[in-house]
Amino acid sequence: MNDCFSDIGRYISILDRLMKMYYDRGLSDFEIGWGQQFYVEYIYDHPGSSQQEMVKCIRVDKATLTKSIKKLTEIGYVCEINDDKDRRVKHLYLTEKAIPAAKQIKKIHQDFGNAICDGIDIEQMQLAEEILCQMANNLNQKVWHRMEEHNGKQKSDSVNG
Repeated sequence: MNDCFSDIGRYISILDRLMKMYYDRGLSDFEIGWGQQFYVEYIYDHPGSSQQEMVKCIRVDKATLTKSIKKLTEIGYVCEINDDKDRRVKHLYLTEKAIPAAKQIKKIHQDFGNAICDGIDIEQMQLAEEILCQMANNLNQKVWHRMEEHNGKQKSDSVNG
């Protein structure tokens, strides 16, 4: 089974680079690119969400998320509102300035989906998605487990996808 890794890894890497280029080109009229589009879309779909919620859903470390939210706030795409009950929690909302970017992200998703699925039947795409999801879950468990061990946490505290 390990014999196929080099090809799988190479194709995942190629898809990742091409996807970044596709999104960066599609978002070139906005002040964001591939890295920020996940957060803009999440807040667009879940107004008032917190960074803690986003960390779990998007599977990104807190430092990366904090840096991205800071940039989005600085360019006027996101506003943070403190929670009434817990001042440590900030709810995130898109500003009017960010709405066109969020709509463009949705359009790019649709266009990208059509391009990547061209010539592949729906059953094959569903199977590919299931397999990629399982691969991501497998790797997520290993990566978070190692990060937690590195940070001195117990094995039983590891994140399970």
